[in-house]
Order: sequence, then C-alpha cells, then structure tokens
Amino acid sequence: MRSSEETYCKVADRCSEYDPIAKDSVRNSACCYGCTRSCQTCGHFAADEHCRLDLYDKIVKTL
Repeated sequence: MRSSEETYCKVADRCSEYDPIAKDSVRNSACCYGCTRSCQTCGHFAADEHCRLDLYDKIVKTL
C-alpha cells in the first residue's frame, strides 16, 4: 500500500541511509509538503514503492 507524501517525508528525515537521487532527476523536487527529503527522492526507493534496504517499516513504526 502506498503511503502519503507526508509520511514519506517524515521517514526520510529519520532515515540514516537516505541517499538522494541525482539532482537532474524529476523525482528530486520537493514534495507538496515542502520537504526536500522523501523516500521518493531516495536512491533506495524502488519503482514499486518499497525500500530496498527494508528500513521503511522500522522507521514508520516510531512515528
């Protein structure tokens, strides 16, 4: 299930492995909540909307 943009931002802010994708990528723009870090702008975020490092669930539980 896809998470909200706000949740992706909060998780990315708390993730020690956040790895921003290339600046020239369309996905690297700020989300509608004004955040600049989001799971959607991380190199570990797969096209099918999951964290390749399996960190999302661990982090979201602490929110």
